[in-house]
Amino acid sequence: MIPTLTDDFHRAKLSATERNLRSEIARLTLNRWFLRGSLSERSGKCGKPNCRCTRGQLHKSLYLVQSQGGKFRQICVPQAWQERIRRAVDDYRKMQELLEEVSELEWKRLKERKR
Repeated sequence: MIPTLTDDFHRAKLSATERNLRSEIARLTLNRWFLRGSLSERSGKCGKPNCRCTRGQLHKSLYLVQSQGGKFRQICVPQAWQERIRRAVDDYRKMQELLEEVSELEWKRLKERKR
């Protein structure tokens, strides 16, 4: 008989490390945005002849870049959204790291049970 999640998953049976990881995952999922991708800061000229960028003070833009289905896509992030988008990208990476750590603990637990 294959054990079910409810048969097998009791928080008290988990190591302190795994309990902490799972608590961090739960905390991170509350009221957060998650975005997979990288942020790319770019500088450029707008082309207006009297603009400050013609004197070397280039305009800065932030782009969210992502590969999907083998193709790259990007979007310019408005100034007002930049802090939120940076946090969403950071939170996605943090969540990914935490899930990898929990997965590794599950692998070890499964390997020990097979003996």
